[in-house]
Amino acid sequence: MLFSSSKCPLPALVAWCRALRYSLSAGLGPVKIFKQQSKSGPRALRALAGEVAEKLSRGESMADALEPHRDRFPPLFLELVAVGEQTGRLEDAFQELEEYYQSLLSVQRNFRSQMAYPIIQFFAAIFVVAFLIWILGMLGSKMDVLGFGLTGTAGALMFLGFAAAFVGVIVVVLKLSANNVKFRARMEGTLLWLPGWGPAFLAFATMRFAVALRMCSEAGLRAEETLHYSFRATANSAFWAGEARAVAVVKRGGDLCEALQASGAPFPPEFREMLMTGEETGNTSEVMERLAVRMREDAERKLKLAAQFTGYAVYGMVALMVIFFIFRIATNVFAATGAM
Repeated sequence: MLFSSSKCPLPALVAWCRALRYSLSAGLGPVKIFKQQSKSGPRALRALAGEVAEKLSRGESMADALEPHRDRFPPLFLELVAVGEQTGRLEDAFQELEEYYQSLLSVQRNFRSQMAYPIIQFFAAIFVVAFLIWILGMLGSKMDVLGFGLTGTAGALMFLGFAAAFVGVIVVVLKLSANNVKFRARMEGTLLWLPGWGPAFLAFATMRFAVALRMCSEAGLRAEETLHYSFRATANSAFWAGEARAVAVVKRGGDLCEALQASGAPFPPEFREMLMTGEETGNTSEVMERLAVRMREDAERKLKLAAQFTGYAVYGMVALMVIFFIFRIATNVFAATGAM
């Protein structure tokens, strides 16, 4: 969940997890907690909290009450809530979720601050080019800066239109990735090869798997249930695709390491080695807890690198644009001088 959903903003989700954790530790029942949240909780989640309270009062489980809103919440939230409810450890589940989303919120803020200047520079370059096209047209120059026949006011507006369409496509993709869990999972799974971003997507998916695996191991769930919740929590299609193969292995009596190997999912070698150590020593939950912390730090570091990579890519694109225009202008000037 690198981009927070407008349906469930990350700050609201952090506040919700914190309030639910404190209320559960104080001994309040889920129905009363969600009724309180419908009145005084995060504004973006009040209507949903009221609906959940009504379903809980009818005897539904919290997991079932949240299921119709699966596209509104990140998979890790739903999977850990289900695990916590099954094992009677909802308070622990909400504490784990609060810490994870608080860390993710900090990462997102850092990412946005790192991307601010490259984005400003990109838009500045777009408007400078549009102004150049317009002013040359106003001066009566026949110089075609881009080589696409764009001159004068009409050319400047057309160039701005193309730039707006390019930015619009990026905004639509980001919007879909934020508000549609399946689309985001497919995107992150497909782009694992992408320099900068691929390692960040992989690190976050692996870290979410480790968090879910630790919770399930501590709760003593069966191996196939553990794998189901853990694979779903990754929110990455490259991992989801291997769930059935992994479950088939443990049903035949294989261990978790064999299951992950058979899944074909792109787990880092370090992860498989640590899991093997945990299984051999009988300390899978403790090993996963340490690994989750390490993977979280690694994911944060790789997201910073991804932001730097994207920033350098924007700088490079702007530099190439400037070089191209200088070359075009110089070519036109030499051509005009030669004609004279």
